[in-house]
Amino acid sequence: MTANFVESKRQEFINALVGVRPRERFKVVVVDVRSLKLLNRVLKLSEILEHDVARIEKIENNRKDDPSIEALYFLTPSKQSVDTLIADFGGASSAQPRGPGGQPGGRPNRAKYRAAHVFFTSELPDQLLARVKKSGITQHMKALKELCIEYDSHGNRIFLTRLINRPLYRLYSPLVTRGFNDELELISKKLVNVCGALKETPVVRYLLLDQETYGDTKARPLAFLFHTEMDRIREGMPKDADDKPQTELIIVDRSADPIAPILHEFTYEAMVYDLLEIEDGIKYTYTAKLGSGEEEVKTVQLDDNDSVWQEFRYKHISEAQEGIMKQFKELLGSNRAITDMQAGGKLNLNKMRDVITSMPQFKVQLTLLSAHITMMEKCMEQFKKRSLNDLAMLEQNLVMGTTPDDEKYFSGDIDIADMLINPDIEMRDKLRLLLVFFIANPSLTENERQKLASLAKFSHEARETIKNMGLVMRWSHALDLIKQVQERPSQTTKSKWGLSGMRSSNSHKPDEVKPYDLSRYTPAMKNVLEGSIEGYLSEDLFPYVVPPDKPSQARSVAGVGSLRSSGSARTTPTMAQGNERSESPATSMWSTIANTVGLQTSDTRASTGSQPTPAQRQIKSLRSGRPTWQKRESSPASTSVSSTSLTSSAAAATAVSSTRQTSRQQSQGRVILFVIGGITFSEIRAAEEISRKHGREVIIGSTHMIEPEDFLYEVSTLSFEVMGDNGRRIDIKPSLFAFGYGGPPEVDPLMLYDERSDVPKWRSKLSAKDEPPKDVRSAGSGSSESHHRSDRHGSRPDDRGHDRSQE
Repeated sequence: MTANFVESKRQEFINALVGVRPRERFKVVVVDVRSLKLLNRVLKLSEILEHDVARIEKIENNRKDDPSIEALYFLTPSKQSVDTLIADFGGASSAQPRGPGGQPGGRPNRAKYRAAHVFFTSELPDQLLARVKKSGITQHMKALKELCIEYDSHGNRIFLTRLINRPLYRLYSPLVTRGFNDELELISKKLVNVCGALKETPVVRYLLLDQETYGDTKARPLAFLFHTEMDRIREGMPKDADDKPQTELIIVDRSADPIAPILHEFTYEAMVYDLLEIEDGIKYTYTAKLGSGEEEVKTVQLDDNDSVWQEFRYKHISEAQEGIMKQFKELLGSNRAITDMQAGGKLNLNKMRDVITSMPQFKVQLTLLSAHITMMEKCMEQFKKRSLNDLAMLEQNLVMGTTPDDEKYFSGDIDIADMLINPDIEMRDKLRLLLVFFIANPSLTENERQKLASLAKFSHEARETIKNMGLVMRWSHALDLIKQVQERPSQTTKSKWGLSGMRSSNSHKPDEVKPYDLSRYTPAMKNVLEGSIEGYLSEDLFPYVVPPDKPSQARSVAGVGSLRSSGSARTTPTMAQGNERSESPATSMWSTIANTVGLQTSDTRASTGSQPTPAQRQIKSLRSGRPTWQKRESSPASTSVSSTSLTSSAAAATAVSSTRQTSRQQSQGRVILFVIGGITFSEIRAAEEISRKHGREVIIGSTHMIEPEDFLYEVSTLSFEVMGDNGRRIDIKPSLFAFGYGGPPEVDPLMLYDERSDVPKWRSKLSAKDEPPKDVRSAGSGSSESHHRSDRHGSRPDDRGHDRSQE
């Protein structure tokens, strides 16, 4: 069965509601404070009541005895809830005896309801199960089941194991020590819930790195924690046939590809979240002009109920606009009578009746399509205003090492210098561009990186972002690691430095649709998924926690992409580090950029003998090139960008063929990729492409979705302590305190649960010009001063969810 996380959680609750059928027909639903919130997130009150529910009661409240009706309990596996359940049926527990109404004191109650059907929101600890059995109330219980709903969904095949807030800070800040292990344990338990919902017991692989060379990896400890958690519940999983395809879970962290969160992505969803103001993660507010000339403020909600959003969110912006405009014209054409009437035309009675019948549905669909057309126009306004055509072309040339015409890219230093001194380019976009340049040139020193940041007149926050990226990955080896992950068996690396060495892995076969010029980079996670499916993923780089019983012979490709392969043919990290400056193009690029922006440097263009001649150099500006994200075979005339009409010669090209039979997808195991530290919209797109190409079900998950500006802001705070208004350091408590889930067995989850904090944290878009936030300070500065951060787009909530602008 194909995964559908959006529907899976709904179905867990609906199955329980449908499955409980008392002879009196009606039933009462009993919930606790936490399970009620989980229930409300997936079902509306009307949907609950339509399943013969007489009323909904909170277990914490005083409730009247009603022995004539059966009760359906949705409960958190908590001692507090279990004791109240026992008291509802007059059972004995080690807790203080309860009197009338379930209150402490007095003699035990009689049965409050005729019978109990109990559903726990997650695994019930053994000690609580023993408590229920010992109480003597099992004679009243007709069902006891554990649900698998402790995860979040972002799409049908995308799941999140979200933390309460500041996910990167909690996972990558050196100031978070004790809480880090708690966060990993919470993530592992949520991963187990995902596998429970899928009814899978996967084999586990993880990214294994040399810590001294590549820095600390989060993948290995999580892989072993997950495996331990799965072992505890494996016996309770369905016993399928021995020939069931084996599912593979691959765990990596953000260091495997630090480029993807920085690059500009041009799918519809990516542009919406990168360029527009989205409230609460799903709401976009805009002003619509009515036919009368008046204006009206409207809000569109980007969720599963928006059919247009679900259909086009992962498509390239030009393809999405073409599809939406086509639907818009078809809607108007199929409802000509309505449009004629709105234009003042006369209708006979029969047509008038048809118009009245179809008017509500027409208006709903027209409003929805109009909202998305408006959103696309706003995206294109930002695209033009921020010169993203030139910026994104430069980003792609840097990461690919070639131009869209497959020519060697030499003029990166000149183009970057031009961007850094261009006052029309926003600082946040300059920061992203410079980070790409730094990753592409690992031989630059920290001092050189900071000098360039100062020359670009970056704020303190932007400079901290550059420095703290070293906590997410190692500058000197990040490029090498990406290349290791990108390698295929037939690949030989021609260039040690520069991402042009990855071109073979980013090359496209003749029968494949060629990428848009501004979307040529292939996320490393796509290669990981394809390597797993095709069987060449290195077992040295991605070992198993426990090897499968029948490992595929295809996986015996030795040493592919290994960071631990021995032999004189490979350059060791130490050797590579010693030869960095001589092999890296950074020497010439650093000299050109520094001289262009006015920095005095001892490096001169004459000091290197490897410089291309002026005839070889591509001196022409990016602006004289083709001004769109067209594909390589496109002609310049067909690719003009407009806020209302995007055309591309590739629009007629179909997406990656999905001719694989459905039976093949069902006959082969799933591939699940989990990324610690966030996933990008480009990686979601890549997973969809791999799924269609190979006819395999690919599921991708992470701790959170990455929005580029949020990512850069969080990175900037990694070395800062979180400060309160009183100037004292705030101890960031693990997420389990707010979630009421994932804590140690001896701690009651409802005693920890903070109802006010159990909500996603979103914030406004920020500018790289902004100063550090008020609630952080440098860990190494020794200063207790709190810096206020002005947000030109809006204020930022602090760690406790409070908006400081209101205080």
